[in-house]
Amino acid sequence: MYATTLNYESHFFISGVGVGTTQAQARELSGIESLEIGYQNSANVSKPLGYKKGVTTINGPTAQTVSFSRYLIYDDPVLSFTGEDAVLRGSFNYDNNAAYGFESGYLSSYSVNCAVGSVPKVNANFVVYDELRSGTNASGTTVSSIDIPSQGSITAECISDSAEPTSTNRVVGFDYSLNVSKMPYYTVGKEFPVAVKHINPIEYSASIQLEADDFFLESGYTFLEARGDRTVSFSIKGRNGTTLQSLSIPKACLVSEQLTSSSNGAVRLTLNYVGHS
Repeated sequence: MYATTLNYESHFFISGVGVGTTQAQARELSGIESLEIGYQNSANVSKPLGYKKGVTTINGPTAQTVSFSRYLIYDDPVLSFTGEDAVLRGSFNYDNNAAYGFESGYLSSYSVNCAVGSVPKVNANFVVYDELRSGTNASGTTVSSIDIPSQGSITAECISDSAEPTSTNRVVGFDYSLNVSKMPYYTVGKEFPVAVKHINPIEYSASIQLEADDFFLESGYTFLEARGDRTVSFSIKGRNGTTLQSLSIPKACLVSEQLTSSSNGAVRLTLNYVGHS
């Protein structure tokens, strides 16, 4: 009684069908720094004639979300949950395996941050279209193989006709993100959506920070004249050489650049890309 559930007593498990995969084995996500699960109902107070107290009514479907931030310390299963048929099942387990979870989660956004001197971090957000409830249990195996990346095992590559050089300029960090759109369809008499449709395109963006050696900004109007497709890719490997995550931006366009120079630091460039698929 009056006990507290501590971080080491709680676990988050996922399973499901990702792009190009069969039903994945349920397993615990290790390296989680923070996790949020919640719902929100949209309510409206009606004021009918002849009734002075008012009536609380439903003003829209229940919004249910799951989001987490975790360190990328082993091969990441989350990025595969894009596409129309990718559905996630998950649960938060604590208090002697008491579970609170969901059966129908869809990835809405995903991002990766890498920087010199820090462990890569992943942020993911899911929207849930069935009911979050106690008793839904997605528990499975615990990840035992941990392979922490180092800054020497992370690469960024940009290829285009004008080839932004990354071999002679020191990349100090990058941020990568994507957003996935879903459209639920509701009918009268049903609490849950009868269908969830994937809305293309998936939108990508990336920001690369580097200290310049032999690279300058492109001309400011280049994007207006020629929005050439580039190949932008990132590879994150563990210290043992195992690939933990391969990221890319399809049909990438360089949309902005910033040069920063100060009396107490090196010349730094930031390259911003967008893409879609």
